[in-house]
Amino acid sequence: MKCGKRFGAVLLAALLALSLTACGGGESTGQEAAEVTVPESTICEDTKNESTGAESAAPAEEDGAEEALELLRWCMDPAPQIALAAAYLGNRSGEDTMPLSDWLWETCPGLMAEMPFIAQIPEDRILGGGYGDLYCLVPRDDSTTLAVNWVYWDKTGDEAKPQVEKVLYRSEYAEPVLVYVWYERSLDAPCIEIQAIAGNGAQVTWYPTLDREYGYIVIPTGENDDPLIMDFSFFGFLEEEGNDMENWDFGDDGWLPPTDEGLADTSWVCEEWSLELYRGSTDPAWFGTAVLCRWSANIAGADETREGFWRMEGDCLCLEFPGVSGGSFPVLIDPSGEHLFIQQAADGTCPPFFDEDMASMELTLSYG
Repeated sequence: MKCGKRFGAVLLAALLALSLTACGGGESTGQEAAEVTVPESTICEDTKNESTGAESAAPAEEDGAEEALELLRWCMDPAPQIALAAAYLGNRSGEDTMPLSDWLWETCPGLMAEMPFIAQIPEDRILGGGYGDLYCLVPRDDSTTLAVNWVYWDKTGDEAKPQVEKVLYRSEYAEPVLVYVWYERSLDAPCIEIQAIAGNGAQVTWYPTLDREYGYIVIPTGENDDPLIMDFSFFGFLEEEGNDMENWDFGDDGWLPPTDEGLADTSWVCEEWSLELYRGSTDPAWFGTAVLCRWSANIAGADETREGFWRMEGDCLCLEFPGVSGGSFPVLIDPSGEHLFIQQAADGTCPPFFDEDMASMELTLSYG
């Protein structure tokens, strides 16, 4: 069964929603222990809508905007704990005078092509100071209550707690919004708080942060480390030039992200390279050690060997070869367990065994 980019995006989105955590990891914010209370606005003008908000939405054009929204909500449907979807769009400078629509197409053209509703979000749903890290938030359903709050961090002793200073947006029938996030003292203290309660009861409180090394959203998790937000940033990656997802055969039974245990003590080969993933590591941050070898037909042994570390983080295989290279690479394994599909990282970093201009490839399990 050959699948196009659209089907590949659907498959990966559904897998992401069902995975235990997202690439880059995530810490529980305690949502599973305390109910989310979305505050009424007492500081800024009340923005609560009393209708479904359809009359204030940007007109749906024949560009796939409505279809893309339906796709995202379809992807969230199998994971009842998901309260909303979010995508990181890039960091915008305060001195940037380019129109926002032009900036978005320049910064994340693939995502804009796949999710055209982003360009239709009206000005009254573009929140924040106009600079900083820009996110798009998509509620789970049309009865999701969403609040975007401006917070400051009140430090008492060694502990800092967020305090709501202003409500930037509140709606009981939330629609997609764009939110600029900036930081009070450090990258761990964003000045934006997101609170959402979906129509099915799923809820999350989130202070948007990024894994700066790999460029992934740090996803908040709840009970059993289930993700409470679906990161749809990768839809843009699937559209990027050079990605051969459209030619990949996922098989009728579907592909799934492997686990640490599933990859432990396995060896994978591709042309002249072999990647061996062993259980156990001297560094507790890693599940095991990795050995990467390059072989030449005219010599008896490997002509290049690199030793490093590996672990799975959600749908991503994290590899680190100290002093040489590393990254967090999306992977899927076929039902037989003998084929591993691996892609370049979100920031464009490729594993050492990728050829030039290669964005993805297949590794085969070796029994030798």
